[in-house]
Amino acid sequence: MKKHFYFLLMAALVCGLSLSVTSCKDDDKNNDDEDVVFTDGPQDTQDETVAKFWNVVGELVDKDDITDDYKGKTFDPIIGIEDPDNPQARIVYTNSPELAAERFAHLVDIDPQLVTEETPSYIWNDPDIGTMTYTKGDGNTAWATVDVKIPQVPKLEKIIYREPSQGDENGGVKGGKRAYYRFGDIIADTDQNGNDVAYWICVRPAFNPEGKGDSHWISVSPLPQKNLYTWKYENVNKKKKINVKRTYVLPTGLGTYEEHMQNLAELLFAIVHPATWNENVNRYASKPTCMRMFHDFHSNNVKYHNKFFWQNLRNQYYDEKLFEKVFGMSLDDMKQIVDKDGLYLLYNGKTWKSGNAPTLYQAHYFNTPGGANANMQTKKPLSKVTKAVYDKNNPSKDIELDVSTCTMAKPYYINEKFFGDSHPRFIIRHATAAELHRYKNYDNREQLQPYDEVYRYYRENRVAGDTPEITEGNDDWVDD
Repeated sequence: MKKHFYFLLMAALVCGLSLSVTSCKDDDKNNDDEDVVFTDGPQDTQDETVAKFWNVVGELVDKDDITDDYKGKTFDPIIGIEDPDNPQARIVYTNSPELAAERFAHLVDIDPQLVTEETPSYIWNDPDIGTMTYTKGDGNTAWATVDVKIPQVPKLEKIIYREPSQGDENGGVKGGKRAYYRFGDIIADTDQNGNDVAYWICVRPAFNPEGKGDSHWISVSPLPQKNLYTWKYENVNKKKKINVKRTYVLPTGLGTYEEHMQNLAELLFAIVHPATWNENVNRYASKPTCMRMFHDFHSNNVKYHNKFFWQNLRNQYYDEKLFEKVFGMSLDDMKQIVDKDGLYLLYNGKTWKSGNAPTLYQAHYFNTPGGANANMQTKKPLSKVTKAVYDKNNPSKDIELDVSTCTMAKPYYINEKFFGDSHPRFIIRHATAAELHRYKNYDNREQLQPYDEVYRYYRENRVAGDTPEITEGNDDWVDD
């Protein structure tokens, strides 16, 4: 009996200890820290370094080379064209010393006032990228040169900013002919089933009178997988009855091409308002340091891109519903953007080093009538938009951010909670014809391969001859 009592006593003690331990664990569970399964923000400490690197190097090499794991890799230059006298040098045809200095400032992402056409030399250095030294040219052989020392681009030693008359005749189109593509031409990239997956619009063609040998293209179509950054977030707190799982998808690896973002804005203005665009060029672009025409086209060449040309383009865009196809909106919708809201573009990609607030990069172009900033050439400084997208204590404040929701039918992105307004934003990609072409070696008198033609001006408008032409028309039918 005594032995049995002892056994029961010991059993009670063990049970008591067990209950005590269980109680302690239950108390621990009541603490939020133990009850929460919470995935904090991305911890990629190299994120900002990667963005900074490609913000510069992305303009020197092929768009397809952009990758987060670039260290230890090398890339071939594609900027401009190869100098026939030096395979380690690239020529960027530029029509003035002012724009040569500006192009360098944009390339290295510095204030344009730091380097002007009067600057004798400027050394730019970044330990994460390399060194570039700008030197003012003699005006006879070049406007300026840039000595390049970037480990990841070893085959590029020099950039030469010049116009064709300053040393060679490789600029422009061979034989003084007209190029295959013009402003506003559209090509389609297709998948293996023949479905359109991206449209590219020519925002600056090859053009012999300006010494331009390559064309530049912009796409606002949905991003391919390689340009999408995905991060999954989980917030579970049983005590607070929180069970949230989200997937954030942001743009990445897009690069910065300010010159051609501006060209896209001006192109849209010219199509929507052909007569006003033409009048503004005649009135303001011929004056020194005044309004520009597609960055560095000469205003005396406006006759080749006159209001009758733009009116033809506008009519055919309207008839073939090309605004709907490429931009997901009607001509009237585009006029609203051009006349009132301005054009919002997302470029470069994202940074999301840590925490709950990613950064997106934004450009905004709009029109200011009556001077240098007409023709949609008013721009706010390139900016960053940063905002917290989740709150672990109050998920009702969370912002969903997923640019993969863009479609071919609606390629623009709207997110009022993140941007603070409901304006559509187009996510842009840029490429030269040399980058787009299948063999990376492009003759500007031929069709780009392997793309389908959606619209080509010379296909729709049978123009005699094979040199740049002046479009004829009647003022009575120009709709502005």
